[in-house]
Amino acid sequence: MKPLTIVAAGAVVVALSCGAAGAQNGREIRQDRKDVRQDRHELRQDNGDIRQDRRELAGDRRELARDREAGRADEVKRDRAALRDDRRELREDVRDRRDDRRDLRQDRRELGKAQDIQRDRKDVRQDRREVREDNRDIRQDRRELAGDRRELAQDRKAGRADVVKRDRAELRDDQRELREDVRDRRDDRRDLRQDRRELRRDVRQ
Repeated sequence: MKPLTIVAAGAVVVALSCGAAGAQNGREIRQDRKDVRQDRHELRQDNGDIRQDRRELAGDRRELARDREAGRADEVKRDRAALRDDRRELREDVRDRRDDRRDLRQDRRELGKAQDIQRDRKDVRQDRREVREDNRDIRQDRRELAGDRRELAQDRKAGRADVVKRDRAELRDDQRELREDVRDRRDDRRDLRQDRRELRRDVRQ
């Protein structure tokens, strides 16, 4: 296999891997959002159950007080049993709410992590695009610089002093643009390395 073919094949593999990772991350975000919505729904149900338990508990206490005041011993016994049941149900519902709150916090953390990974991957793709653009700009700058040098050599050989002066000014401009584009590429490569580190960190976490 030729070297260029190997490079092209490697680029395709990398692109497919990134695309698959992005799709997987998108599915994880959708699932995490679904889990968060479900947790919130269950939490609302828990709060409704707890309010109902407390209303029933208050009602049973009033009944117990009336039956004790009326001297109805059998009713008092049943009222106390009902109170114990109400308290047990309230404790269970409070426990359920605590568990659902913990699940909600966990799912929110997972959603936040998945969104961080998605943002990191987007940043890495943007950095790669900018580095490719920088490379194109640098290649163009070098072509223009080579052309201006050829023109300068031709004008010097022909003895065109005024044109040589302009050629040298254009060369200086081309060299300045090349330095600026090289500097931009260096900065974009640094950003790319930083975003890749952040992506790896978020994936590990």
